Amino acid sequence: MLRTVASYDISGQESSGNIISIILPRPRTGLPARYVLQDGSLYEVLYIDYEHQKSWFVKDTIEKDGSFVFFTQFDPIFLLIPILDNCRKKNSEFQGLFLSLDDILDNPEYPSLTRLSSISNISLYMDWICDSKELSTGKVYRLNDEKVMNGLKKKVTTILSKFDNDKYKSFKKISQLLDDEIVDVQHRHELRLKYTLEIVMEYLPSYWAEQLKKEYNFENLGTWDNDSVVYMSTISTDYRVKQPVEKDTSSTVKKRKLTVGQASLAKANKKGMKPLTSFFAKSSQTND
Repeated sequence: MLRTVASYDISGQESSGNIISIILPRPRTGLPARYVLQDGSLYEVLYIDYEHQKSWFVKDTIEKDGSFVFFTQFDPIFLLIPILDNCRKKNSEFQGLFLSLDDILDNPEYPSLTRLSSISNISLYMDWICDSKELSTGKVYRLNDEKVMNGLKKKVTTILSKFDNDKYKSFKKISQLLDDEIVDVQHRHELRLKYTLEIVMEYLPSYWAEQLKKEYNFENLGTWDNDSVVYMSTISTDYRVKQPVEKDTSSTVKKRKLTVGQASLAKANKKGMKPLTSFFAKSSQTND
């Protein structure tokens, strides 16, 4: 299905540019994952398998495979952070090496990394998180921890701003779940922030995820009453938000209203009537 879907963009229109499928290390785990380059932009390839979806109509053809592959634009910053972190060889006495972009992307295990140099404005992405120098042989880069952290916090702030923007319907729906009436008003911003932070952390190696987490304080969230708990879990790159679970604080269970038939039976004279369970009891056998 990848070859077929790759001919169309998200809107369903036929693509004009060349699509290059590449394997790169996933930022969070370092494991191989598929990405796509098209017209100077990087896309993450997501695969969804619908259990009950048997086929798709694509223009005037039918695809029998019900699974679906689609592309979402991916910020190369997340790929570059672990790559730059590893190649600079920083230690307690040394801030690390300055390297050219070609040297940074040279990795025998992932030869497709060199294709990242074709991303539009790749030098701007590098400057966003790196210190740089102009040498006679060209420009060299070294990861700057402070720039990385400032850049990641800006991303958190940018994503957080989408919750109140009607243009982003998916964020609006999530916002409605997170802003449920049982959540105290003073905690709503913190809950949105925590949710947004978890989205960003999903694309970071454990070290950088922990460093980013330290920049925020969620102590107030820990003081919530247990009467309302919001559970969030991540599945691959997708997030599912479960409805808040309310703790039952009532001491008695409210009785259900009887139906007309049940009410009539309750008023009837039941003297001499056998209980319904008696019809299901084992019959007793007697010997004459």
